[in-house]
Amino acid sequence: MNNIDLEILFLDKIKELNNKFQVIPFEHLSKVNGQLKLPRVLARTISNNVIHRYTNDREDTEKYGVFKQTNINKHIISFSFTLSKKDSFIDVAVIRDYFTNIEAINWWIKLNGLNLVIEEVGELKDITDYSSSDLLERYVFDVTVRTSKELRTEIEIIKDVDFEIKGGN
Repeated sequence: MNNIDLEILFLDKIKELNNKFQVIPFEHLSKVNGQLKLPRVLARTISNNVIHRYTNDREDTEKYGVFKQTNINKHIISFSFTLSKKDSFIDVAVIRDYFTNIEAINWWIKLNGLNLVIEEVGELKDITDYSSSDLLERYVFDVTVRTSKELRTEIEIIKDVDFEIKGGN
């Protein structure tokens, strides 16, 4: 699963949990720059690394050898919440707690046919901006997710090769 699809999956769930948030993947931020609203959630993938590669058995068909490999990726996604004056820390804490309660449970795999598991939900941190004229309440937490993806390669099987060897002079 690529980064943007994973971010959108989580943002859709956040929107379902609390529909007053404007949800934005970081890649789309420039497209909505003039239309930013409060409260909002910004999702950004911090890292995406292959942590395991499993080679599955080879399967041969009539014409092809099929090689399969399963890659396990570890994604870390950061969610940044910017609140309006009507919203509170509790609104963000409820969303974080939701993901914490499904940590390491395979229910999303079964529910959505996805190959992902929430491995860890980070602490909720207050990154509020204080200025002399205003207060911009902001909170952030990270989610570590493992995904799996099967890769298939078909290589044509060559059954017979004829060589003709000729001597010199």
